[in-house]
Amino acid sequence: MGWGLITRVAWLLFFVGASILAVLAGAEYAGNTWVYLLFTVLSTAVLFFGFGRGAIFFDAFIGVLLWIGFWLKFSVRTAFSDGRFNISVGNFDGAPASLDKALLVVSCALAAILLARWVRQRWVFRYPDSLPQIAYTGLFTFYRRYRIAVLVGFVLAVLVVCLSNAWFGIYQRGQVARVNLPLGLNGVYAWMLMFGMASVSAIVLRFEFELNRERYWIAISIALLETALSNISLWSRGMILNGSSLLYGAVAQFRRSEPRLRLGLASFVLLAFVGFFVVSVLSVNWLRANAFYDAHPDIATGEAVSEQTTLLFLDRWVGVEGVMAVVGSEHTGWGVFGEALTERFDTSANAFYDQHFVESAYDNTRGDGTHFISLPGYIAFLFYPGSYLFLLVAVFAFSMLAALIEYFVYRVGGKNLVFCALIAQVVAFRYTSFGYVPMQSYLLFGSILLNVLILYFSDRLLRFFCRP
Repeated sequence: MGWGLITRVAWLLFFVGASILAVLAGAEYAGNTWVYLLFTVLSTAVLFFGFGRGAIFFDAFIGVLLWIGFWLKFSVRTAFSDGRFNISVGNFDGAPASLDKALLVVSCALAAILLARWVRQRWVFRYPDSLPQIAYTGLFTFYRRYRIAVLVGFVLAVLVVCLSNAWFGIYQRGQVARVNLPLGLNGVYAWMLMFGMASVSAIVLRFEFELNRERYWIAISIALLETALSNISLWSRGMILNGSSLLYGAVAQFRRSEPRLRLGLASFVLLAFVGFFVVSVLSVNWLRANAFYDAHPDIATGEAVSEQTTLLFLDRWVGVEGVMAVVGSEHTGWGVFGEALTERFDTSANAFYDQHFVESAYDNTRGDGTHFISLPGYIAFLFYPGSYLFLLVAVFAFSMLAALIEYFVYRVGGKNLVFCALIAQVVAFRYTSFGYVPMQSYLLFGSILLNVLILYFSDRLLRFFCRP
């Protein structure tokens, strides 16, 4: 089955489903129908062009994350829940004028993303239509010579890191670290679990594409195993993020090399991904239910797992609620924006957004070893000053920064499309989950830089010892 046919059928089904939902939501929308239509068109455009010709990986991931967190969530809640949201929207009153303002804020940001995409494609960079040659010749030669040892060693390293983190509680979502390691090793664990080990999976997926394409399922299985174990160890339900980015990067390789989809491999990948994802999510929800529901003995573990799993599919994606909370708040302006920028990490304090914009269920002051926060997302955060112009310029700048990071990863990271997809997803997810201790974002971007440089200099070193 050709890639073009698959793409056309997928988009046809998508547009049919989205159109039906848009009609249902539009009929229930209390504000101006033209505002909802503008919101729908721009949301769909960001998603559609994110997978179009000339798009980079960031375009695709930011399009998906914003479409789910904003358009899909808002439309579903409007059409089927009378505009009620499970996540707090603060003092948002739900009046027609307020609804219109919230959607106009989002539309302004979406327009900035589309503008940045056009500028980037025209004057910055775009990926070649053909698959780039492997640029990390030193790493590739080493991998080819010691392939089995590298794969076995990688799997063992994943097991050691994940098991030790799970046992000692070095870095886990929603919990204060139980063990503080010297020399900043807690940060090293966080990096390895979030995308450090996934970066190795990206290298494996690229090299195996050259060496063992007929048994590519082995590389995919190893990559999915790593993402599942890392997220279970993290107590995170986010396996879908790294997992989907690695697979999307692998698909980009096949589309540039083979004219038709391999149905057998695609079927295996789909089943494996769903299987690993289900195991990962249910395992984490079980761990969380046993740890965080002790104060609610009336709630059975099975009920808690079911509740967390149900909320995961739509409500756990950061999105429109943040914008609604900011629009409905009187606590906005440049002073608030400046105050939010100065927020510092403190496990014993509630987040700035929780304190000023929403009715949060979290209380980090209890000292019970947990640390939960609500997140506004970068669109809501950048509207703290209440300025549409600032929002437009800032979102445009964020998009261009993401494009430059992806270009850097492509040029210095070995021209590895899988690796580029992984890092683009990390950046896109950081944007949509933005808002807590924003000035510490340098830690994430510094980790990305360090990640790329480790691979780059490892390749340069191995070129001296492993000549082709």
